[in-house]
Amino acid sequence: MQIEHQVLEWKSTWKDDHLREICAFANAQGGILCIGKDDHGRVTGVPESAARKLLENLPNKVRDVTGVQVDVNLHAEGSLYWLEVVVPAVSTPVSCRGEFYYRSGSVCQQLTGPALTYFLLEKTGAQWDSIPVDRVAPEELDSISFEIFQREALRNRRMSAEDFDISRRELLQRLELLDEQGRLKRAALLLFHPHPTRWFAGAFIKVGFFQNDAEILYDDTLEGSLFRQADQVIDLIYTKYMRAWISYDGITRVDRYPFPRTAIREAVFNAIIHSDYSSGVPIQIRVYDQKVVIYNQARIPMLWVQEGALDKHGSKAINPLIARAFYRAGHVESWGRGIKRIADACREYGTAPQSYRFTDSEVVTVFEYVESEPYTVENSEAPPAVAVKLTERQTTILHIIDKHPFFSLSEIATSACASASTVNRELTILRKMGMIQRRGSRKNGVWEVIKHTAQIKL
Repeated sequence: MQIEHQVLEWKSTWKDDHLREICAFANAQGGILCIGKDDHGRVTGVPESAARKLLENLPNKVRDVTGVQVDVNLHAEGSLYWLEVVVPAVSTPVSCRGEFYYRSGSVCQQLTGPALTYFLLEKTGAQWDSIPVDRVAPEELDSISFEIFQREALRNRRMSAEDFDISRRELLQRLELLDEQGRLKRAALLLFHPHPTRWFAGAFIKVGFFQNDAEILYDDTLEGSLFRQADQVIDLIYTKYMRAWISYDGITRVDRYPFPRTAIREAVFNAIIHSDYSSGVPIQIRVYDQKVVIYNQARIPMLWVQEGALDKHGSKAINPLIARAFYRAGHVESWGRGIKRIADACREYGTAPQSYRFTDSEVVTVFEYVESEPYTVENSEAPPAVAVKLTERQTTILHIIDKHPFFSLSEIATSACASASTVNRELTILRKMGMIQRRGSRKNGVWEVIKHTAQIKL
């Protein structure tokens, strides 16, 4: 049985409101609007007189309202008549009485706000990140961000030392980050300005460690240029947020993280490159004991049909200038293989590949720890229910209370060279993680370090 899809729509009767459907088809891939069929594609028919009147008047009405020239074909099935309106895809923006519509899947969407801005830019051959910004000079950009870019581009052999033997303005021109009048483009501010949030409110990354979906234990915000954020975020996740399972291969300590660093790095960098920075919503990374969830705003319906997003596809960047600079730095490839590379890295590591959830404006990338094959390192233990990789301060506090379980809060703070409020916060985190517990009263009780299958060496 046929169903409605991105290039097919059925209507039992003609209404002038259906001009919006024609506008949506023209702005997308084109399509066919059938008049005289029900929601299941069965011919219900229209009166012969009405059908012949539509055959004569509909092409002119569509042209007058939308500017689109359509073909209208009359069909008969027994004594029932129905019409087929064939709508071509149009390379310029098409409006219906001043409003713009777009066909996504089987839905006619009205375009407003940022979605309309991106649509108009793409139809005219422009890109959001290529729009120039007035009254910002190259001298205001961040030197450290340029140093990070140069370091990574040389290390990954995407550029040579001679490529950097030029002025900053010349480098920006080579990266196509200046317009014809020498103005910085939006991509230049995002990539290299020390404070891009002055122009783009959501141009930062939030990372949080969650005990569950409702309760967050601690978090960080990474700001600055995109190159600074990219340079810091992966190390932050793996040193502060991601918990490793500890085992020993002989006398060598082995830290086994739930997910391969290459996969997380690729997913986070994809989020940075493909985020919709006009939305004002930052990239959000939620880290759990055995799950990582990455949220980023993106204009998915304009890029691909959701069902094909995970198949082989060409590389089509939302922010092509940002993507090109990240490619030059060696952070990403440019062949549309990012999703496959992440999945392959997870399989090789021995855990389940990533999964995705899509909405009209957001991509959610999910990593969940499920071992596809048993993890076998000599002398390794099975992964504990609670991870044991801690921050340096947390480890210090555990050492202190394991050795001095009767210490008060102030005595722990003195031994840890930290304030009482800081130690109290760390103790709260350790208790919520199930690492320690307090036995007895607040005044006369004792601290106890809870031992796990993979224990910390105290």
